[in-house]
Amino acid sequence: MLSADDRRAIEALHETWLDAERRGDSPALLQLCAAVPVWLPPNEAPLCGRTEILRWLERQPPALVQRIEIDDVEISGVESLAWKLASFRTTLTDAGGAKAIVVTGSHGWLLQRDDDGVWRVAVVTWRITGP
Repeated sequence: MLSADDRRAIEALHETWLDAERRGDSPALLQLCAAVPVWLPPNEAPLCGRTEILRWLERQPPALVQRIEIDDVEISGVESLAWKLASFRTTLTDAGGAKAIVVTGSHGWLLQRDDDGVWRVAVVTWRITGP
């Protein structure tokens, strides 16, 4: 079982992640990850390592995050390994801010506590259910 302190640390990490997403700050997201993170985007090959993930993020269509809503958060784990599941609803606009779309889905994280006791995101996966 995770301690209450571990759960609070993971919740704080999640909030920091969301703040970086809202700002569109990809390097800040990657600083929250383990030394060699793995991202599993839907319908694409796995991305391994910060450099590969950053290149992938830079190739995504330009969009501004207007709002992120998170529901159904579940956090569990044992010792230095944890996982987080949640559903999301993200409102994005194109780079010009003219057209808004709402993307819904769910995501999962596998987290590990590093040697300094800091929780890091090791694996990220998500599923898009709409639009």
